[in-house]
Amino acid sequence: MNLKVLLITFVVAYVLISLPAIFGIGFVIDWVPEATLFQKVKGYLADGLFGHVLIKIGIAVVAVFVFHFILTARRQSA
Repeated sequence: MNLKVLLITFVVAYVLISLPAIFGIGFVIDWVPEATLFQKVKGYLADGLFGHVLIKIGIAVVAVFVFHFILTARRQSA
C-alpha cells in the first residue's frame, strides 16, 4: 500500500472522529450575544479539529493500521 492511500485514510479518519465535536452543542461562544456567525464557526472548527488532538491522532493511526490489515488480507485471499 502506498503512502498516499495511508495519508488519505489518516485524514479521513481524523475528520470523522472530529465531526461530533464540530457539530456539537454547548460551546462557550453560543452564550455570547455579540459573537458573529464567523466567530461561532471558527470556534466550533477550532475546538472540533484541535481539541483532544493526541487522542484523535492515536485513534486515526490505529484506524490506518486496521484498514491496511483488512486490505492486505483481502488481496491475499483473492
